[in-house]
Amino acid sequence: MSALIQNLSSIHRVCATGTVTFGDVTYRPGGQCGPRVQQDFQLVAIYEGEAHIQVDDELHHLPGQHIALMQPGHAEWFQFAVATQTHHTWCAVHPSLVDAPLREALAATPFCLPITPRLHGLIEIGLSLAPSDLPSAQALLAQLGLSALHAYVFEAERAALHSLTPEAVLKAQRFIESNLSQPITLDEIARAANVSPAHLIKLFRQHLHTTPMRYAWDARVRCGAQLLIQSGLPASEIAAQCGFQTPFHFSRLIKQRYGCAPRELRRRAWA
Repeated sequence: MSALIQNLSSIHRVCATGTVTFGDVTYRPGGQCGPRVQQDFQLVAIYEGEAHIQVDDELHHLPGQHIALMQPGHAEWFQFAVATQTHHTWCAVHPSLVDAPLREALAATPFCLPITPRLHGLIEIGLSLAPSDLPSAQALLAQLGLSALHAYVFEAERAALHSLTPEAVLKAQRFIESNLSQPITLDEIARAANVSPAHLIKLFRQHLHTTPMRYAWDARVRCGAQLLIQSGLPASEIAAQCGFQTPFHFSRLIKQRYGCAPRELRRRAWA
């Protein structure tokens, strides 16, 4: 057994090119990895167990259902859970693929984040690819690795934004976005957010500079405009799917937002 990797139970899957690697591994209780100097931008996702990771002179805790970003040039040492096995996946991207804007964005992210469906999905797709010498397969793997890094930046920025937004507003937004096709009222939105209608209006004005109902109609208009541009559905059907009572109402709000009728908005996008 290598001095770098101790108490390794099994390696389930590895898919790699010269610049990107996706891997899946399980360590027995008390497993260790390192010391080593990180060569890549590496995402390490813990699904079961935990890890205490020393990076240079700092000790970090990576709990289960969290993902951490390891950056190149730093000394690392991993101590995995002592009482249970630790199952984790990883995505390693060679620095030659990472441009300056992405490097800067990654440098501003926290050490770890909760694993989200987006991050999990990207890593699972990478793991699902069979090793192949096809240029298209290697290009796909490289783009999946970069997408995983971009997704980590996105989730970090999203978490920072949500930390500044009251939970009631977030609950109201989720309720609205999940019910765009349905007729919803201010009272229903407020109940979903567990606050009074008056307090919800105050929160929306303070943090989003709008009201809950105006936010709902804006969301419907945005959804309708995207369906006009990206689908061939008739405007009347789009209006119904986006919660407008009549095609006329849909057309009026599209004109207010985009300065033209739905048919013209589609024509411009498709021209």
